[in-house]
Amino acid sequence: MRVRIAVTIAALGATLALSSYLPAQSAPASAGAKAEKTGLMSGGVPDLSGIWDPDFHGPEGIRLNSWDSSDPFAAHPENAPMTPWAAEKFKDVRPPFGAKQTFNDTNDPVQRYCDPPGVPRIYMYPWEIKFIQTPKAVFILYEYTKVWREIDMDRDHPKDPDSSWMGDAIGKYEGDTFIIDTIGFNDKTWLDQTGHPHSDALHVIERFRRLDHERLELSVTIDDPKAYTKTFSAAKVYKLTTAPMGETLCAYSEMKEFQENVVDKTQTPPGKK
Repeated sequence: MRVRIAVTIAALGATLALSSYLPAQSAPASAGAKAEKTGLMSGGVPDLSGIWDPDFHGPEGIRLNSWDSSDPFAAHPENAPMTPWAAEKFKDVRPPFGAKQTFNDTNDPVQRYCDPPGVPRIYMYPWEIKFIQTPKAVFILYEYTKVWREIDMDRDHPKDPDSSWMGDAIGKYEGDTFIIDTIGFNDKTWLDQTGHPHSDALHVIERFRRLDHERLELSVTIDDPKAYTKTFSAAKVYKLTTAPMGETLCAYSEMKEFQENVVDKTQTPPGKK
């Protein structure tokens, strides 16, 4: 649900604070032209600047419901390479998307409680993303739920990271690709829109690569030995846009109103099937 509300002074202040991390804006116009042509910034690192919107056109732009590339629409989500632990948890999911979709007493943590969608599920929502690149950290701003991540470029993972919704992320550049390595997740989120669970051993690798000036490819690899018997991955494409990022929040009051006024009225009452 896309909820638009006015930008507050606090949000504006946060935006201005983040802007201080941007590369100097006094660079000559020729430098900007070179970056646009080559896809590289000064120093030879990939230029990820701009606002990126999911591209739903063409074979790379399919709307994913699963990170398993053998079943991207989650037509058969039960066939994912789950361990017995994950398969047992998956039996109880009632997601609003995919082959098992239902709004009847859904237990989707986002839909029901406005919990953060976590990584990598946040990429499955049809909202924009934006990068702010600095030498020591790259920030990703997400239009959906208005959250952001800091990917540190100058350190390793801690040996015992605290568990969190978005995990502990470190990054590096390899040629034309920006690679994010994330661990330290809690187990409260789903991997995808169809309800596949994960454990606190989840390890996510994200690879961003600019296919050309207009398109950005995201490839996600999942490794979770407690929940899955093998690694798996899938990719999606974003397209450069001039549309500004809106304030798209998950507000529990709005979710509750939608549930009561729309969803509940379309469900069959118990005992009347």
